[in-house]
Amino acid sequence: MREELAKIIQDIPHNDGDRLPSVREIMKAYGVSSSTVQSALKMLEKASQICRIQGKGCFWTSGGVAKIYERHPAPQARESAYDKVERLFREDWDRGTFRIDEPLPLMKELAQRYNVSQAILRNFLNAMVQKGALARSGRHYSFIRNSKNEQPASLSEIIFVTRCNSWGGFTAESEREMDFLRMVYKKAGADNYKLILLGMNENSGKLIDRSGKTRKLADYPNAVGAILSTLLIMQPLKLMQQFAGIRYPIAVWWEQPLQDIPLRYLQKENWTFFNSTFGTAPGKEMGKFLIAHGINQVAYFSPYHNSSWSIDRLQGLRDAGLSVIDYTDSEFASPWDYKQIARSKVEKFSVEVYARELLKQKMVSLMKNRDYEQVAIVCVNDDVASALLEMQEEGRIEKLGPLYSFDNSAESYMLRLPSYDFNTQALVDHMFYSIANTDAFRMQRKVQQILGQVVEK
Repeated sequence: MREELAKIIQDIPHNDGDRLPSVREIMKAYGVSSSTVQSALKMLEKASQICRIQGKGCFWTSGGVAKIYERHPAPQARESAYDKVERLFREDWDRGTFRIDEPLPLMKELAQRYNVSQAILRNFLNAMVQKGALARSGRHYSFIRNSKNEQPASLSEIIFVTRCNSWGGFTAESEREMDFLRMVYKKAGADNYKLILLGMNENSGKLIDRSGKTRKLADYPNAVGAILSTLLIMQPLKLMQQFAGIRYPIAVWWEQPLQDIPLRYLQKENWTFFNSTFGTAPGKEMGKFLIAHGINQVAYFSPYHNSSWSIDRLQGLRDAGLSVIDYTDSEFASPWDYKQIARSKVEKFSVEVYARELLKQKMVSLMKNRDYEQVAIVCVNDDVASALLEMQEEGRIEKLGPLYSFDNSAESYMLRLPSYDFNTQALVDHMFYSIANTDAFRMQRKVQQILGQVVEK
């Protein structure tokens, strides 16, 4: 019977995108049961002749589901006041808006911040207390802190691992990496930890201390946690394997594509991954900022489009709702690639100048289409933005429109360039919180995306 009914329905005159009669209408018209109608519709759906849209019904389609959604968009679920508070509080956590070691603002202030009643806010905060994320003392709420992890300063050690060369030496390749190093040391001192700095040499696979001596984790029996930096480590799994059997908390600064996090480490209770630069979030945040300032179309410049972070930033801009003109080149993945070429060509003191010229030559090759002159420009990082401004001063390119970029480096302040800050301070604060409070409810996910913001100058 379902085959016959499917044939009857198929013969109903229709155009692509038209809505089918309802199940009740078909039952009444042909004197069949609901189950028979549902079976016939499933046959047609399996044959890709119709599609279902939740809350809308069934539609004829020969152009795929996407075409139907263009004509009949799915209904948007209305966000409740409680869900709104939960979402905004999560975003504030991800941005490091609140100091983890201080009480939250009073309820009246939070209710005004989230534009909800104090009753709704109180329900949310009390639910967070029940989950173990917050503690309450009188009128004040604060993030939970586990006192049982506190140890005498002389016994509390945190192992901090970066990449290194064969003798344990380390050179920061970016301002952000140097900021991270400095902030980790500052936070360790403020929280009364002794920091043990080790390097991981990828060629040997060994951990090396600052004196050049090979070390094992067993050399540090007083360690209560570890912070691992994967920045510019080509094989991060080598570093992670060093800590595979460790039971104390491991906080990883994951400066790699998010999809490359090994599943076995995501499943470990004592491992948490922290990211601020990879994924589409930075591009989305930049896009939301630009749209709020009346900018709806931009040109995106990146000579590093052989990297997932460049691709993701472009996608994030589009996901935010911007129209984006694509000026990208996928030969290289980062500024480090240009420096590597320069190191093989010139003396050490000339590397930066040579690498800069290589970058400018690449930018000239990207700018043959001059649609960028009509719109604001978003650069993949501050280095590209400053190179464009230099090229304009040198007369190598025409006048540029408004410039925006990512990194919020010192250079962006000198150039008065609006730039996206990756919020390294919140990254470090949350890493230390995850180490010190392993038994508390984890406000952070197993992979926590730290949100930043565009800083205007």
